[in-house]
Amino acid sequence: MATGDTNHCYPLKLNPHTGEPYLALDGKFANIIITPPRLSDARPSTAIMNDPSVYPWMGFGGPQHPYLEERAETWVRGVKSKCEHALRELQAAGDAAIVDGCPVRHIREVGDDGSEVFIGDIGIIRASWTEVESSERLALIRENASREKGDPAVIWQVGYYLAPSHHGRGIMTAALEAIIEKWAVPRMNARHIRATTFVGNEGSLRVLTKAGFRVTDTVQDIEVQGEKRSLYILERRFPEGQTSPIVDNN
Repeated sequence: MATGDTNHCYPLKLNPHTGEPYLALDGKFANIIITPPRLSDARPSTAIMNDPSVYPWMGFGGPQHPYLEERAETWVRGVKSKCEHALRELQAAGDAAIVDGCPVRHIREVGDDGSEVFIGDIGIIRASWTEVESSERLALIRENASREKGDPAVIWQVGYYLAPSHHGRGIMTAALEAIIEKWAVPRMNARHIRATTFVGNEGSLRVLTKAGFRVTDTVQDIEVQGEKRSLYILERRFPEGQTSPIVDNN
């Protein structure tokens, strides 16, 4: 892929043919990029979300199974709009400005011929505490939403999925590290990031711990589609002015 840089979008690059911004992964994952959502992503995302190795882990606060393409289209339109808003904010803000979102989230594999294949999604948004009871949750969301962009007290959350054909290669860990270390910390001033994963989802737990997250709590007996399950809460924190995580080595 030919590349172009643009200062106000740094560290994003621009595709010189389409003008679309993207975040490039490094090293052995140089053929993996993260771009804004496209409407054409609805169909491949539907196939991934209905895969039996994916959908059991997406139930809490996520789509029910079977996941219909119509719902995927609605979802893609929504996240596409949010990414476009983040990009407009970025373009208006000027060089190195702090912004309140990320303009890229869909993961693509670039072929030798330049073709791009949708393989997953990774998003970072203000935390929504889906595991918390409704009244307390609303209070947490309101307080978090009231904070100005760039406020180090804002709490963020990440969520993701990857095509089973690409599991076990380290792609998602690399994508998560890129979104956090190249974008969220320097361009959003993110200092406190949460994630959740079901107990038993060892692949996702490995992704998060390799990316510097630590389990801070386990919520028991959450009802998901009529089934009682447990959920890990994980966090990664960055002190102000520090760009590497606090790691508890004990």
